[in-house]
Amino acid sequence: RLIVYGGKTIAPATFDAKNLGDIMVYDILDHTWTEPVNCKGVPRTWHSSNFLPDRQLLLCFGGDMIDDKTGKTTATDQVMVLDTEIMLWYPPSVTGTTPKSRSGHSASLLHDSSQLIVFGGVSNGKWINSVSILETNRWHWSSPKIMGDAPRPRSYHSATAVGDCIIFIGGNNGKECFNSVHVLESKGGDSWAWSHPKVGGKAPSPRTGHVATLLDDNKTILIYGGWDPNTEDDKGDDTIFGDSFLLDTTTWTWQKGPRPRFVGDSKKCENFGAHRVGHSAGK
Repeated sequence: RLIVYGGKTIAPATFDAKNLGDIMVYDILDHTWTEPVNCKGVPRTWHSSNFLPDRQLLLCFGGDMIDDKTGKTTATDQVMVLDTEIMLWYPPSVTGTTPKSRSGHSASLLHDSSQLIVFGGVSNGKWINSVSILETNRWHWSSPKIMGDAPRPRSYHSATAVGDCIIFIGGNNGKECFNSVHVLESKGGDSWAWSHPKVGGKAPSPRTGHVATLLDDNKTILIYGGWDPNTEDDKGDDTIFGDSFLLDTTTWTWQKGPRPRFVGDSKKCENFGAHRVGHSAGK
């Protein structure tokens, strides 16, 4: 199953943007969508979500929400959990130093680990490059001391767990987009270190809002799509990418990736093309 939660839509009648809090479930084998009964969550956008397979929990953190009193969009530091066995939301009792409210951040689970590593994002107009860790077995936040220099503050980057490392690619800080690669490595215990590999090959254009997926060889990251809001295409529109690239994390080399292809049911799904931003990806 593939679970989709939250995001934003445009009301057809008024063209107003509206945050979503619904849950939709896609059956990968049957190619069907269903909506669970009485399972709406808090409407939010640009949050993170991670699946804890041992407990069948979907963990959601942060994002932008609409303030009920002011009607304005504001970032949140809220943690919510969906029990996917009974499709029930609940807020866990969280201790420790809660990270700053944010959206557009990344949240990653290292393999065979109960630690959720949160990096970056933007908090009400201020970009962040700090790291916070949520111990999901006891719902406790901490702020680790990390060796090395952190990347520049950024949001809407990608973060991919590879072994004991998390690989960060791209993102933006409101003024410019990046195509740089940064590595946060677990050295064991509470020890962490930043490094910034020199990457060869033809790198992708600077971008933000792309997706990144680790392939089955457990060393190659595929990135796809995204955009650069600071540049325009030949028509004067914002540059939205439809290309893909492969990063070999053993040789630190970029190469051009495969061309996207449409595989939906043409009777039910319309093909809007390969160029997209703010999408999701899974395997």
